[in-house]
Amino acid sequence: MTLWDKLGMDDKLIKVLKDIPPGPDASEFGRAYVTIHQLAVELDQRFPEVRKQLDVPLGGGATRHAGLVELLGKELVEKIKRYGDVYPIEAAQLSSVRFREVRLRGPGGRDLVGASKTDLPLIRLRPRD
Repeated sequence: MTLWDKLGMDDKLIKVLKDIPPGPDASEFGRAYVTIHQLAVELDQRFPEVRKQLDVPLGGGATRHAGLVELLGKELVEKIKRYGDVYPIEAAQLSSVRFREVRLRGPGGRDLVGASKTDLPLIRLRPRD
């Protein structure tokens, strides 16, 4: 059993994503997407024991080991690829074309994302028919 499974991460992420309020056009477009950074912050706010168990910072960096943001991104991408439409969480990408800067501020006003040359992953619960 992996640490992901021991921590019940799938259930926790589904709960967090269900608790995010729908946008004004939810009836037309479904649940809103959140960035992997927003998801990490919301997970950390609701389940702080996860980050403590994983012994990681919220965000990582070039000189630090991977943070919760990077671990979530890596694991979710692998699960979505492995399980496809069966997995209850889906991902999309916000293109970085013509973006010079995207800033997301976390708790305490700290930047979670600055200028990025890569596309920004977006996550939501998969719509069910």
